[in-house]
Amino acid sequence: MNLIECLKSFVSVVENNSFSAASRVLNVSASKISKQINWLEEELNTSLFIRSTKQLILTDSGKTLYEKADHLFEGINDIKSIASTQETQLNGKLSLYLTVSPAIPFFTSLSLEFMAINPDISLEIIAGSDHRNFLQYPFDLGISFEPLRYLNLTCKKLFSVQRNVYGSKTYLTQHGEPKTAEDLVSHNCLINTLYGLQNKWILNNRIIHVHGNFQSNNASILKQAALSGLGLIWAPSFTVMEELKQQLLFPVLSQETSPEIMLYAIYKNHKNKMYLINQLLSFYCQKVNELGIIDL
Repeated sequence: MNLIECLKSFVSVVENNSFSAASRVLNVSASKISKQINWLEEELNTSLFIRSTKQLILTDSGKTLYEKADHLFEGINDIKSIASTQETQLNGKLSLYLTVSPAIPFFTSLSLEFMAINPDISLEIIAGSDHRNFLQYPFDLGISFEPLRYLNLTCKKLFSVQRNVYGSKTYLTQHGEPKTAEDLVSHNCLINTLYGLQNKWILNNRIIHVHGNFQSNNASILKQAALSGLGLIWAPSFTVMEELKQQLLFPVLSQETSPEIMLYAIYKNHKNKMYLINQLLSFYCQKVNELGIIDL
């Protein structure tokens, strides 16, 4: 969870006096806001609200946190106003190594958008699947599902994603839509062999052993098979964003949740490139937060 985003939701709940009203103001689901408040209470080891069927009442701890969070956001706004008066043109060259096969098109798209905003930047993207190559390639920044620990590299959490099940209209019309996770065993499921789970899809903490007549170690190939109507895929939502917008793929079992998968940023501490690296990472997080499909 991202502390700033959780505090933003907390402040909105206080000022709007309800989770549902805050969710409308922030344009996020009430369940996500509830999850963020629960996370804050666990992190701070205290209750922030006294919940009843009619109203929300701030506890003493909640009042203290609200005052401090309000001051924090005032300070952040002051910083933003300072930054807006200083036009700093980014420049330089970065090499980006991507091992997260499903995310390569997504990060490529965001990187190109970043370059359009900052035309003096040069970028090289190297695609791979072996995290051991982090020690071989002369890269500046890498994105990985693995929390790599090497003496000469810094590894930090970027954001987390969840997998969902998707199918095409053709497939769902011909075979029907699964109503429960257990129904997946009677459907043709397209298997990703790149990672360890393969035919074990985890939904609501239950392992479902799925089967299908098509498998691949490449997410783009599996998505192509799903688009053709061959079967269902289990993939992060940001990998099928365009297909969802164009109604080429549709989510199924939306009520089911999968374990969060953390993405990590890996980089070498080059002093002359750290500002550019941090700006790019901040841009990634800003965009995924705007899209509302990834937990920070």
